[in-house]
Amino acid sequence: MHDEHEIMSRRARRAHVEKQKRRARLPGLPFFLALGILTLIAWILPLRPTVSAKEKRTLETFPEFSLSAVTDGSYFSDISLWFSDTFPGRDGWIMAAQRLEALYGDSSVTVYGNASAGDKIPVPSTPAPETSADPAKPTSEPTPTPEPTLTPEPTLTPEPEWGGENPDDELVTLGAVIQIGDSAYTYTAFSQYYSDTYAANVTRAADLLEGKCRVFDVFVLHGTTLMLPREYRESIGVACEEDILAYVNSQMGGNVYCVDTYNSLLPHNGEYIYFRTDHHWTALGAWYAYAEWAKMAGFEPVPLSEYEEIVQEPFYGSLYYQAHQSGKLTVDQVYGYVPPGDVHLYINQGSNDSLSHRGYEQTLITQIHGNDKYMCFLTGDFPLCTFINNDITDGSACLLVKNSNGNPFGYYLTQHYQYVYVMDYRKYFSRPLTKFVDYYDVDDVIFCLSSGQAQSAGGNSLLQGLIQ
Repeated sequence: MHDEHEIMSRRARRAHVEKQKRRARLPGLPFFLALGILTLIAWILPLRPTVSAKEKRTLETFPEFSLSAVTDGSYFSDISLWFSDTFPGRDGWIMAAQRLEALYGDSSVTVYGNASAGDKIPVPSTPAPETSADPAKPTSEPTPTPEPTLTPEPTLTPEPEWGGENPDDELVTLGAVIQIGDSAYTYTAFSQYYSDTYAANVTRAADLLEGKCRVFDVFVLHGTTLMLPREYRESIGVACEEDILAYVNSQMGGNVYCVDTYNSLLPHNGEYIYFRTDHHWTALGAWYAYAEWAKMAGFEPVPLSEYEEIVQEPFYGSLYYQAHQSGKLTVDQVYGYVPPGDVHLYINQGSNDSLSHRGYEQTLITQIHGNDKYMCFLTGDFPLCTFINNDITDGSACLLVKNSNGNPFGYYLTQHYQYVYVMDYRKYFSRPLTKFVDYYDVDDVIFCLSSGQAQSAGGNSLLQGLIQ
């Protein structure tokens, strides 16, 4: 009897030991069990949203099963799209991402307290010199760089019959954003110090590169300037950026070719050149600025009719979220234009920008399934992107130094150069501008920055670091 009791006791001890061993092998079992339960819950159809209140649209539905869809792979692709589009709390996540992007400094909005707190814009005192002939078109053969002259200041010609917004609706002020009817606009203010700093930065770049390449400045204005009448902007305390442009250009040195982005876009303010819910210009607005640049650079602008148009919608931009998703704002569409010819795009996310490691090839205009369809251009903001046009074989190259407003602009340059390098100066730290120009044998450098970035401390600090 004693032996039987001893045997039972040993068996109990062994069972206890085995149980402890199993627990030791699975220390995170409760965690993984809870995670599995949460994942299962997330998949349950009734808990996944079907409509986005923020985007005012019906979300993707679970695809119907078919053998053909399984065999060609579209069935599982559609499941993945449904899963990402209907993730619980998606609107909140999108809003958080937009606010984080704004904090990063990509909003291109510069506000010094209230809009009325900006500096008074000085009247340019330097008279504009006579314009010489257009600068020569670059060729593959080394030719002397033409002696540039200061581009005349933008002439503040009388506005044509107004084609932009007629702000008869109630004005709503939302911090750095103003809302008029179904459109939102950014407040703009003038900083003389940072305007002078920006002009000095671009001038220094042109002086350092004299005899190597030409330097152009494409100063991107906000939609507030082009879409609202001057008298109305003055009445609500918004700075008139046409005056800022004239002042900045007057401070540029004689080696800088300044593109008149105001008068080139003003006759088209009745067209879709700026978004209603976002701070960027549209690809159409960028094209009008490109056409003005092309004439100055000695090129014939390639009409948009030769590009393949791709439309993506809906698009709710940065101003929509800053305006707390106002239901009055009209949803935007994003038009992208695929350049003609054998053009390829390469994205470099890292610091290695050598010709032998130019990155991975990307679709020219990316199909964006989420909300931020402005990312269809270059798939977003990366340190360096490279367009290569295999139909051009003369070795010509240009460098576009830009913030996000320059993303659609780069596509049009592909029709005039074999290589188009697109540098986001906020993220590129591999080599100074002068060494980049020498390394890639660049013919033209084009600065394409928004007014907000040009008049910011951070933007000018990064620009100074690049121009060495």
